[in-house]
Amino acid sequence: MSCAAVGQPAPDFTATTVMDGRLKELSLSAYADAGHWTCLVFFPRAWSYICPTEIRAFSARLEEFLYTRTCAVAFISTDSEHSLRAWNHTSEMEGGLGGVHVPLISDCNHNVSRKYGVFVEKEGVAQRALFIIDPKGIVRNISINDADIGRSVDETLRLIDALQFKDNFGEGCPADWKKGDEGIKMGASMKPEGPLELKKTWTDWARPKLARAWSGASGQSVSVRSANSSFAVPATPSPLMSPMSSGMNPMEKNFEAALANQAIGIAS
Repeated sequence: MSCAAVGQPAPDFTATTVMDGRLKELSLSAYADAGHWTCLVFFPRAWSYICPTEIRAFSARLEEFLYTRTCAVAFISTDSEHSLRAWNHTSEMEGGLGGVHVPLISDCNHNVSRKYGVFVEKEGVAQRALFIIDPKGIVRNISINDADIGRSVDETLRLIDALQFKDNFGEGCPADWKKGDEGIKMGASMKPEGPLELKKTWTDWARPKLARAWSGASGQSVSVRSANSSFAVPATPSPLMSPMSSGMNPMEKNFEAALANQAIGIAS
């Protein structure tokens, strides 16, 4: 079974389609020939629960695709064209679509679903997959949802905006990029300018504070050097030491353990 892939030509097809209540033959290449982007949306089946919410949501915002982004939207399933037309003519109260304006493509012979690699053989339906295709007929984005999770119109629009931004300005889009945000110039040097400032660790913060506490009343101290810096520790017992014991208290033990762990990390 062939499979559509990002960066590769989208498999072309011609299929019977429900458009504004009428049956027409629609070719995918017609969108590219007209200079349109295409959002090809596979859905499992008509007369279901999640699918009508998606189709109505995309249809309600069709102008944002067509007029703002020159992007056509078409839905496709393995249902027959007659079932799709009846579904579209049926009111929402009776489980239908209530007359949407997006094309509903019939893939009842499963040829298109197989070409795109989204046909589920055991169930005889297509996965909940979405393909964004550019005016050159190249697949630019693929997403496949769990069968019970609907797609986001906002996220689909964001992806189209990002792809068009890249094509128009030659820049990449960072995480959570939205229309109006700055892009990233690809290929530019990632080397930071100026000296590199390392973040302080907990031991860097605690070292001078404990050194002052360890110096004790006598003020005598010795110097101890770590991988990053040095600090003074007392030659005489610290006031943090228990007068009844020559051992370290828990605070000192924890600090010594932290220094040891840091040394191990640096050595490795």
